[in-house]
Amino acid sequence: MMLSNQKEIQPIKSSPAFSFINNFPLQSVSIFQLISLLIIFAILLNSKISAQEDELTKLLQLDLEELTDLKIISATKRLNRISEVPATVRVIKTDEIKENGYLTLEEILSDLPGFQFRNIQGFNSYVFQRGIINQNNYTLLLVDGVEINELSSGGFYAGGQFNLDDIEQIEVVYGPASSLYGTNAISGVINIITKNPEAENEIHISGLIGSFNTYTINSSYSFYDEEEKLGLRISGMYYNSEKADLAGVNGDFNWSPDMENFERDYSLNLKTAYNNFILGVLFQNKQASRTTNYRSVGTNYLDKNSLWNISFANIFMKHSLFIQDNLDIQSKVAYTNTTVHDNTIAYVTDTSQVGYYRPNYSLTAELVTYYQPLSELKLIGGINFKSEWLSKQFSITESNSSSEKPPIPSEPNIDRNDILSLFIQSELSLLRMLNFFIGARYDQSSVYGDVITPRVGLVLNYERLTLKALYSEAFRAPKPWDYTSGLGNPNLTPEKMRSFELAGGYSFANILKVGVSFYNNKLIDIIDQEFIGNEYKWVNKGIVKVRGVETTTDIYLKNVKAYMNYTYNFSTNNDDIFLPEISRHIANVGVNVKLSEVIKLSLRGNYIGKRTNPQVITNTGNDLIDAAFILHSALTYTALKNLNLTLSIKNILDTEYYHTSNRPPDRYRQPQRTILFNVDFSF
Repeated sequence: MMLSNQKEIQPIKSSPAFSFINNFPLQSVSIFQLISLLIIFAILLNSKISAQEDELTKLLQLDLEELTDLKIISATKRLNRISEVPATVRVIKTDEIKENGYLTLEEILSDLPGFQFRNIQGFNSYVFQRGIINQNNYTLLLVDGVEINELSSGGFYAGGQFNLDDIEQIEVVYGPASSLYGTNAISGVINIITKNPEAENEIHISGLIGSFNTYTINSSYSFYDEEEKLGLRISGMYYNSEKADLAGVNGDFNWSPDMENFERDYSLNLKTAYNNFILGVLFQNKQASRTTNYRSVGTNYLDKNSLWNISFANIFMKHSLFIQDNLDIQSKVAYTNTTVHDNTIAYVTDTSQVGYYRPNYSLTAELVTYYQPLSELKLIGGINFKSEWLSKQFSITESNSSSEKPPIPSEPNIDRNDILSLFIQSELSLLRMLNFFIGARYDQSSVYGDVITPRVGLVLNYERLTLKALYSEAFRAPKPWDYTSGLGNPNLTPEKMRSFELAGGYSFANILKVGVSFYNNKLIDIIDQEFIGNEYKWVNKGIVKVRGVETTTDIYLKNVKAYMNYTYNFSTNNDDIFLPEISRHIANVGVNVKLSEVIKLSLRGNYIGKRTNPQVITNTGNDLIDAAFILHSALTYTALKNLNLTLSIKNILDTEYYHTSNRPPDRYRQPQRTILFNVDFSF
């Protein structure tokens, strides 16, 4: 993460935020006016359609109760109501994924407060949570509670390799969580929980086709025997897309008209359940072009024949032992493998192809005990042991021409890291409506030494009101890449985060829920580049301070669900200079309307405020990325009981908008209007 030579964002004097559509002057409409118009339109449309059935003011009480009392596991490693955990948590459920026509993990996160992106439309997309730029290594990504970050770098891969049809819900924990999870959980934790076999026996098939040669096919089979307590679920997915038109002028003249930019992913997931045992096997493979990582126009880089081939494999077994009502033990063992395969071609020049290879794997064993000695006191404690075998660097080979594939790289040097972790969390109930939380985790690593991360929280629940006061710390441990790249630096220490947060929520008359979070975060000992002549090494230096606020509004009427959220981030470095790539203002809005018993309409929009680019953009002559508003829709028709047809349109207004760049291309054009058609069938 680069902190030097950063500039304050200057006001944009003349740059329309919106595009024209059918000659309607959308650029003259403020974001708040547009949000209001969308909600009013949806409510009026819904009221006309449903007037003959019921009055509009009938409430969807069940939906609001589920939202308030939703049970989650990621914030405490035990099922708790979302209103009672010492963290801000937001949940995306399977029906929301379908209703909104989401295609990738980034699309889901983009509708939540606090998330910004650097999507290079290539082999990865970078996710910034709560105002800190990074390489996806400040957020811990889990699938069914098992880490899926790339082990050698600590970063996670976003994109199309996640089987969204197989997701039960996604739990997003905001803020530091190292007191439970250890390294990487600085900005938060994302836990993707897949569907269990405990469901109706069914076969599910879906297929999607659309713009930019995008298509997916997905199938699953689920079986459960209630009498034997035996279940099986297996699912598979294949995804293909060229994402956007980035050739020539459409790609800001970074690539030739003949560029190739593909992504081909597949995912396999198996879950078996027997009594209190669960066995899970997950395999994801992402194959993508590396074209967008480098400019081809005016350079010796070519924009064809590269291949980034990386896979993620998790095998785990979990067991639950219920000794008595106030005592149980949860155990887990897991094997994780994240490998950049030896047929990877990282880049192609006019004289050679360059091959990379980087294998990594780990073994983890964890024991978590829950004990409630008193009605007012709950304790959760655990021990975790993890051994990692991590590549120090890429193993690299090079061919002798641009048309010749490189030799297969040899095995790279491997480092072993053994980590022993102990953690305990206590919850004390005071006056029935006030809960006090305190806890800490101790990590002892054979590589980076000892780290202690505490956590303290107060949670008040009184009738419809929830208030939370939270303090937590977190860390990110250096990885082999940090220690060895460039000149190398074996003396690196972990980056550390300290966070204060005040959060509150209130429900009005069972139709409206509002929430707000104020946070003050400080990241110290940042691992940053230091240049020595033409060489560099990573060193601990610099500070990032983030002061921010997130607001949320959820509306539940009879046939209408709507949401609005807004995020303000003030992110500065140790010189009090505002960070590049971070927008101060983000807003999201969405409306889901049940037009009839068989037709549902989703409209959602994302507003991204202006940002400073790390470098001057050749085509504009300045370093500003303009603000933009992007509108999406999905129309679902239930043709038969088990048959759904969905028409999705991404970027309805065909807005031309860009993301920032820390790579040779000055900035990254985002996808043009994209039309997708999906067929979903179960039997």
